[in-house]
Amino acid sequence: MSREATINVIIYYQDAERARKVRDMVAARFPQLVVHAVSTREEAERLAPEADIIAGWGFPPDLLTKATRLRWFHKLAAGVDDIVTAGTLPKQAVLTRTDGRIFGRRMAEYVVAYMLAFSQDIPRILRQQAERRWQPFITRPLAGRTVGVAGVGEIGSEVVRKAAALGMRVVGWRRTPGPVDGVEHMFVGKEEFHAFLGECEFVVIVLPLTAETRGLFDDAAFAAMRDGAYLINVGRGPIVQEQALIRALEAGKLAGATLDVFDVEPLPPDHPFWRMPNVIVTPHMSGPSVPEEVVPPFLENIERFLSGQPLLRQIDLGRGY
Repeated sequence: MSREATINVIIYYQDAERARKVRDMVAARFPQLVVHAVSTREEAERLAPEADIIAGWGFPPDLLTKATRLRWFHKLAAGVDDIVTAGTLPKQAVLTRTDGRIFGRRMAEYVVAYMLAFSQDIPRILRQQAERRWQPFITRPLAGRTVGVAGVGEIGSEVVRKAAALGMRVVGWRRTPGPVDGVEHMFVGKEEFHAFLGECEFVVIVLPLTAETRGLFDDAAFAAMRDGAYLINVGRGPIVQEQALIRALEAGKLAGATLDVFDVEPLPPDHPFWRMPNVIVTPHMSGPSVPEEVVPPFLENIERFLSGQPLLRQIDLGRGY
């Protein structure tokens, strides 16, 4: 595409301040573009028919049917399942995402924080403090314990590095074979999934949501896990069958879970997870879309778009990632 063509860009976030910040960063680098900061459905619907590029997080997928000029949709996040599963992306448009390594450090620190919370039994400490009860107890270190990372991609590899640095034994599970630094053994494919789960004291989900991963963690999966294991999900909520997880937790099969993603977000106030003592609920915060971190790769891709080069981090719509 020539630099002289008028190109309309929508930057969409429900947080209006964040949308404006990203818009300003894009406009400062590419003053020839017409860049709109959008934070409501009504604004998005009005501007969608003239958009050549849409970027951001949370754009209503159904409105893409109105984006008849759209050439490129860029997710300022690592997950694109909402756009892929909606099936509303115009045929001529390319879908890209942010490099998962941008989020890897933050998400790996989140995972380590909650493994430490469980190993040090911080929930018990907080309960004792609230009750002003002085009752020492012995905790277990993470070193030497086995953590399994389901989804050893850009983000999962960073989780592996952090866990290995703590002296943990790390095993992995993914679709395709191949070594990863820090992973003692890589389990591959559905036929090895339950064997993978049986190895782990901690299971960390860092998988994308696809047709193959939806509902992957079901009753059979939890039955295959070690007694007293812990689950941490920073992937996508629908990968876990929530009622199956509740059954495993209530039965004592699993000792606990930290969940950052859910079937329905925000998590409804009457959901059982809120009141379960062995569940830690966090509001989808493990991999935040921070403008200073996610915009530079987007700017690089804009440069490529304007010069007619292939875009980085293109999504294979058939595979869903």
